[in-house]
Amino acid sequence: MLLLLQILLGTFVLLANSVSETAAQARFSYSGEYGSAVGTSFSYSGDHIWGPITAFRVWEHPGSFIKALQFQFAGTWSKTYGYEEGKHDEVTLFPGEEITQISGKHSTYVFQLIFSTNHGRTFFFGQPAGESFNAVPLEQGNVLAFVTGHHNGVGITGIGMHWDHSSSPALKAYAQVPEAGNPSG
Repeated sequence: MLLLLQILLGTFVLLANSVSETAAQARFSYSGEYGSAVGTSFSYSGDHIWGPITAFRVWEHPGSFIKALQFQFAGTWSKTYGYEEGKHDEVTLFPGEEITQISGKHSTYVFQLIFSTNHGRTFFFGQPAGESFNAVPLEQGNVLAFVTGHHNGVGITGIGMHWDHSSSPALKAYAQVPEAGNPSG
């Protein structure tokens, strides 16, 4: 009897872990890496635990590619990756505003980045040269959590986007609304 109870308990634990792992896997998605991905790798994955992206900075080589990137998570600026010399553009997101799509152009470098938000704002950086990409989360209601990629002594050579559940109550509610004609959501 004790052995049967142990087997049942062990089966329950394994089943519970399997269900929670499946739910966790469905939560995250990845888009990329776009560009040549040569040089030194970088990641903002440790910084995203501070909270959602609240601002970002982009350095671009005049008339050419993206030189450097920096993100602010919950009001704290992260490290800059790339070549941060010269003027940069800075975007501060509104409260509850989150990045829902990143498009652009790439080749040897990332030549253009286009950030779109849940507030309908779009921000363009760089030049439209190279092959197009369009990065969006796999799950409705997910938003940009952080980026990874590569850089060298001149600029950003690759970029990948990591998506996660929104921290915004409005987007969380949106993610739970079933699509029209699809009662399962």
